[in-house]
Order: sequence, then C-alpha cells, then structure tokens
Amino acid sequence: MSIRTLPLLLAITASLAANTVQAATTGILRFEGQVNAGTCDLAAGDVNRTVTLPTIKVSDFDAAPSAGSYDFEISADCESDIRNVMFLFTGTPSEGNPALFSNTGTSGGTALWLLHRASPTYAIPANGTVAQRSRTIATSSNKAVLPLTAAYYKTGAAITQGTLASAVTVSITYN
Repeated sequence: MSIRTLPLLLAITASLAANTVQAATTGILRFEGQVNAGTCDLAAGDVNRTVTLPTIKVSDFDAAPSAGSYDFEISADCESDIRNVMFLFTGTPSEGNPALFSNTGTSGGTALWLLHRASPTYAIPANGTVAQRSRTIATSSNKAVLPLTAAYYKTGAAITQGTLASAVTVSITYN
C-alpha cells in the first residue's frame, strides 16, 4: 500500500462512520389528565340540624288545621361551576295524613307539615313522587338557599298535648 492512498482511505472510512451514526427514531407522547366538575355540600349547620318549632296549645287548632309555623332556610355551599342544586326530602308519612311527615313524639293527632316558602308556597308531601318531594334552586354567589316553613298540622285524629318529633332526610344533587 502506498502512502498516497492512506489519506484517501482515511477519508472514506471517516465518511462511512459518520453515516452509520445517524439514525432516526420516532416516538409518541401520550398525555392524560382529569377534569372534574365542582362539588356542593350541605352547609355545615344543616347536616345534622334540629329545627325547634314554637310551643303551641291544643286550642290553636280550633280555627285552623295548622299552627306554630316556623320559617327557616337550608343551604348548600358550592363551587363556582355549579348552577343548580336539587334538595330532595324523604321521611315516614303520617298514618293519619300521608302527605304529612309522621310524628314520633307524644302529641296525638299532629304531624309535621313542610312547605317550600317561595311564591307560590308549595307543600312538600311525605308520600309524594320524587318531583313533588324535591325543589331545585339556582346558585348565587356559590350558594343555594332553600326557604322553608315547618308547622304542626292536624292529622284528623283528636289532638292531645305532648311533643312533636319528626325526622326528615334531605339529600342534594347538583349540576
């Protein structure tokens, strides 16, 4: 081998090495994530709440079927993307009038009457369909507030003195 061909051989070898180093590969990047809707919860004070009705007399029923009405509100605290909250009420219907919620207290002839206080006032029946036992409220400033009235109501049986005790469950759904 002559010395003159050595630079040429080195140049050819270097160019071959450069070509084999260049390789092309492709890959795919996959991205995953989750977007959740906001949530809503009953206000802390409404989760396990006792609503105390005013004390009444048996004679308060002489002129009306209900007595001792008491206005109150329940509310839900929501995130900003929640627009509507549906409040659903469930409880045991009264034997004397199944539209009323049963009284497990000691007063005879009385039951709980629950009303949605918006205009027009709407009675929430214990024995009603889901549509009848629920109210949908639009949120405002991340809150849904449902105005309610509770009262003692005659069931048709003779009214006797004693206590009114009634348990009504409220659940919420929202969108």
